[in-house]
Amino acid sequence: MRFFFVRHGQTDYNAQGRVQGQIDIPLNELGRWQASQIGDRLHGYGLGGIIASDLSRASDTAQAIAGHHQALTLLTTPLLREINYGAFEGMQFPEIQSTYPEEYLQWREEQIDYTPPGAESIYEQRARARKAILWVREHSPDADVAVVAHGGIMRSLIANLLDLGLEQQNRLHFDNTSLTVVTETPRGMALMLANDTSHLRDRSPYP
Repeated sequence: MRFFFVRHGQTDYNAQGRVQGQIDIPLNELGRWQASQIGDRLHGYGLGGIIASDLSRASDTAQAIAGHHQALTLLTTPLLREINYGAFEGMQFPEIQSTYPEEYLQWREEQIDYTPPGAESIYEQRARARKAILWVREHSPDADVAVVAHGGIMRSLIANLLDLGLEQQNRLHFDNTSLTVVTETPRGMALMLANDTSHLRDRSPYP
């Protein structure tokens, strides 16, 4: 079984440097183009399932992939939503720093177990990611599956599959519509491709 993890396309919040979390922000023009490019890239793959977060920026990106796989039904689940950043959601980093100076300092120092006010903890996110993996396996057993989600939850999903700790998880990064592939092997799960955006290189009509 191969997991084709795709981060959603760009939104205005991404472009503005705002914390999105679970706010349902749609793709912007560039994000829709990025979605079409990852859709084209995965056109020739024999996917057995396409599963996405139910937030529109992920589900619309997944729909661009599903358009090339007419026999498949796109499935969505809230288990794949981005981590809930609580009071920080919708804010730019300077706003967070001025409104929550002490909390911002802890957050930016990347204290592994720090949780912003009203947010989902990293432990809760890891537990949700484990449930999400079981859900994906149940709905796409023994098949290559595209999983379209968000940067934060993708770190937890992949860390769970690869048995990475929290420190290693925090070092993972995913660009908009990047492709990351994790494959089941006789020795366990293996990372075969990480944060690949070659489908976007030198093609963007946007500055």
